[in-house]
Amino acid sequence: MSLSIALPPRNTFFNLALSTGLSLLASYISPDIIPVIGADKLVIPGSPSDNELSSAIEAFVEELRKGEYGLMPRLSSDINRLSDLGDFLSKVSGAAVELRADAILDAYAKYARDLAKKGQLVSEFANAFSGFKDGYPNDAAICEVPMLTMLAPEFMEGIRVLGTVGFGAVSGKFAFSKMRIGPHSACIGIAGLWASLIAVEDNLEYFVMPYMSAPGLKVKKVEEEKEGKIGDQRSAMKNVMRSLRGCVPRYIPSLALAVALSTAGIAATARRMVLVVVQRGGRRVDLMEQGLPISFDTILAFADELYREDLQQGEDASQRLLNLVAEGLREPAPRAKDAQYARKLHEAGLRTAQLVYLALERTLRPYDLRYELARLLYAQSDAVFEEYAKRRKAFLKPYEVERIVSVVERVLREAEAQAGVPLAPVKP
Repeated sequence: MSLSIALPPRNTFFNLALSTGLSLLASYISPDIIPVIGADKLVIPGSPSDNELSSAIEAFVEELRKGEYGLMPRLSSDINRLSDLGDFLSKVSGAAVELRADAILDAYAKYARDLAKKGQLVSEFANAFSGFKDGYPNDAAICEVPMLTMLAPEFMEGIRVLGTVGFGAVSGKFAFSKMRIGPHSACIGIAGLWASLIAVEDNLEYFVMPYMSAPGLKVKKVEEEKEGKIGDQRSAMKNVMRSLRGCVPRYIPSLALAVALSTAGIAATARRMVLVVVQRGGRRVDLMEQGLPISFDTILAFADELYREDLQQGEDASQRLLNLVAEGLREPAPRAKDAQYARKLHEAGLRTAQLVYLALERTLRPYDLRYELARLLYAQSDAVFEEYAKRRKAFLKPYEVERIVSVVERVLREAEAQAGVPLAPVKP
């Protein structure tokens, strides 16, 4: 027996949000579950019991509320569309439900618990996700919810997509006005958004989401784990959000390196991430960047090699490098104490990420990487700045810079060996 869930069309924001929520939910059912992603469905082998699914929903919602993942999404663009769902959840929970993500998911968890007591949760959940056609009609039969703009911006009839001229047309097959969802698809979608919302800047929202292209998401535990890391999607997402929550990811090299470092030691299938940027305006949501890859093989290999070396030597260079790169993504407050040094550390973090990225892309020679990092971090810095960076646990000592360069060289040599041709620049 298995639980088969129909997914929205591939390469859509709704697919990403729902797949994120569903795969994380599956990890709360059992960390050993292997969810399999197909072209149009997600399969969870071994159908859970009603109590297992209810407990998983409650645990997932509780950790969202505790801040284990991303930022709570704003629902203001969909307040009117959520009114019927709010009324439905208020009725079944016996208490008024405010139209906020936390209140809606709390009420949904209670609804799931009540269904589990009746032995109806798994059957209703499976039926709700049994087919996708103009939304989830079986889910909408429980409580009809118009498609939410925050879940499916590209399905709107007058969509604005960055890179197009004017307004693009949406196929009538996926016309936004025809789509209907229900309590399960709406709430799991909202949970997926909450888990992956890394930053908000004015009317822009930045999401870092798992790239669900692998045939299976089972990943093995790494040897000699650090801080209890286990190789699954949930750990990868938590690590990324713990390190980068609130950091506006304007710079792809910094984001890519930070994601790789924060998930080092976890198998690659669970570390593939994409960046999505949406713009909110009134009751409209526009897709600005859809599924931009931020996981690159050489950067993942570099982060793993540095992490593995840290474990062997009892060092923590990978964590300090991550802290430094994160400082580059975190905009310092202009009037904060030590603002001068905060700005300098921010710029050093940006530049460090850029230098390492260029070296791994073979645009900068390792010899030049060593020189530029030394010049940036300690050769021309002052004692006050170094002390400030140390307090932020973001200062790299000379021998740590040398280790970083050595790991870059090793990763490039291994890439050369695998390719069978010289790819890395030659040190003069």
